[in-house]
Amino acid sequence: MKLINRLFSLIMLSLLISACSTTPYKERAIKPIWLQQNLHESWALSHRYFIGFPQPAAFSVCHDLSCRSVSNTQLTVDEWHQIEQFFSVGIHSAEQERQQIQRAVALMETLVGHKVGTSHDLAQNQLRGSRIGQLDCIDEATNTSVYLRMMENQGLLQWHRTAPRTSRGIFIGRAPHNTATIVDLDTEIRYAVDAWFFDNGEPPAIVPLTSWKQGWRPESVEN
Repeated sequence: MKLINRLFSLIMLSLLISACSTTPYKERAIKPIWLQQNLHESWALSHRYFIGFPQPAAFSVCHDLSCRSVSNTQLTVDEWHQIEQFFSVGIHSAEQERQQIQRAVALMETLVGHKVGTSHDLAQNQLRGSRIGQLDCIDEATNTSVYLRMMENQGLLQWHRTAPRTSRGIFIGRAPHNTATIVDLDTEIRYAVDAWFFDNGEPPAIVPLTSWKQGWRPESVEN
């Protein structure tokens, strides 16, 4: 029964994060994804506060695997200025902007890690004996979406817009996996922004979503 409930939750998760809406994504609240095991847990998780419209002065992040813990935090003016600096240099193409997005997400992970206790998050689902401080792909996809939304809202993105989280694997016999995404404004190509494959503070992978959906993995972690 637990396995059936888990599979049902994963199917509902896939439908949730791929659902269409007439409201532009940047105007929708970011919500955490929780894989509850029972009705009591579902009620408790659904009533946990999460800042849906993040700003540098106030935003939420998930951690401890599948958003078991939510921390509200902020970046100081000086810290956010460090993020802005990545986009103050001449960016003349979408490819250059994606490189700066990688650097900005990595720095935000580092800054936030010191504030909420996720500095030692390991790549993928490695554990040091406890889930505390560890992020799985649900946490990573949510947090990266928060970081990207802040960049967009603060006017830092000129070549991309943010897009909803998405998943792969559930319906094709692979392990479920989630990612944040962005869209190239010129080509309309959608890209996965996937930080799960790397330790805290390392640049996320940014790859075409079509490739990611087919099972893309960094060469450094290929089996």
